[in-house]
Amino acid sequence: MGEDFTDDIDLSDDPLIDAIRDVLSEQLEDLEEDELDDVSPEDIQNVVEESVEGSIEELATDTYERILNNDEGLERYHQTIEGFQEGLEERWGEPLELLERLVIWSMECGRAINQDHGFQARQEDNYQLEALLHLHSRSVQVALEIHHLLKGGFADGAFARWRSLYELSTTTSFISKYGEDTAERFLKYRNVWEYYFAETYQEHQDALNVEPLESEVLEELEEIKDELVDQLGESIDDGGRGSGWAAEAHSGQSMRKEVDLEHLYPYYRLACESVHAGSKGTLDRLGIIRHEDIEQPGVLLAGPSNAGLNLPGQLTAISLAQVTTDLLMMSVNSRSVADMMGMQKLVDDIEQEFADASEALEQDDREASEEWANQDIVDIALNYLDRSDLFSEAFFEEYTDFDSLEEFENSLPTSLDNVKVGDTVDADVDEVVREHSEFDSFRDLIDTAMEIWVHRNVNLSEYDIDGK
Repeated sequence: MGEDFTDDIDLSDDPLIDAIRDVLSEQLEDLEEDELDDVSPEDIQNVVEESVEGSIEELATDTYERILNNDEGLERYHQTIEGFQEGLEERWGEPLELLERLVIWSMECGRAINQDHGFQARQEDNYQLEALLHLHSRSVQVALEIHHLLKGGFADGAFARWRSLYELSTTTSFISKYGEDTAERFLKYRNVWEYYFAETYQEHQDALNVEPLESEVLEELEEIKDELVDQLGESIDDGGRGSGWAAEAHSGQSMRKEVDLEHLYPYYRLACESVHAGSKGTLDRLGIIRHEDIEQPGVLLAGPSNAGLNLPGQLTAISLAQVTTDLLMMSVNSRSVADMMGMQKLVDDIEQEFADASEALEQDDREASEEWANQDIVDIALNYLDRSDLFSEAFFEEYTDFDSLEEFENSLPTSLDNVKVGDTVDADVDEVVREHSEFDSFRDLIDTAMEIWVHRNVNLSEYDIDGK
């Protein structure tokens, strides 16, 4: 390499470098003039090392305290979120309300069955009803979590939680299909899992710096596990992988196929990407709308979005209704049949409302994206960005003969307000740019300033050009 890469590093505003300079200055000021010649590189190195250690700690403390005391930044964020929530409610309020009604309805169904039959089921070892009550209550809670995430604008998080709801629905249907023996194994399998978890805990306890397990605890867990194996068969001991309880009922195909939920597997697989740290889930987010035929600004989604709520919302309604139906089938009467039929009507409404809201959003977003794509770079830069942010002093110092935005504006033959439309840039403006910078035209100057601004600000989504 012919150039020193450190030439591009600007340390002029580095607080650590400033601190080192201050310490060196103090040290040198204490020396007599004739002593300066005796200062060796090693002496300077020692001073630098001592100052670095103290300065970094001081800088860390100052940064920590600044964050804790930055009430203005926190309030500004809260105001932004409040405004966002109003827009999301306007867009998705109807389907979200219907979904919430479904969750509450499902909760009431579960509560009624538990009050009427739950105690008796536990007393009489009705394992199937007991297992379904536990699975249903957990499913309702997960559905509430999903609803909360959707109201917050976190479609990918909601989709990740639906993955859990799908697994709960699959397990519920499997136990509903295979009855008491499978339900008993499900309820008692927890003891198998706890033994293998204890082994894992013990293996990592030193690294975790946690209290070690007493040997008696591990022995007791192993004894319980072995008793279960004697009672329910070797197949329940799967090494703690989580599915040994279902081994005896399995026909060899996947559990989801056995309970006719295979058709939702593509969505489940996609939801897994919202859980794991893979390429697909990182690069493709439900919260970002893509139009392949339109040039769009690159967006990194680090917060809420009003996009993508339809898929997790629809799937949550489907899966929760299915879990609730399996529970209601344990006590069939006119009331439970009415609940099941009415619930399906509500699920249909939820699916349609989410679809309508999504379609309207995508159409509005397409129009806004087309407007963005069709706008001139000069139009975008001068109409939607703060000029002082677009044209920083550092930009003028590096690329032009000007020292400030004010000096640049004063040199132009016309006001910047008169060149906000890209195709009306006067030739005299281009001439000034060529004379005082390395650019061939005003447009070239804007292109570079815009590129620098993008790298500095990254997320263009907050600059909504249609004003909505």
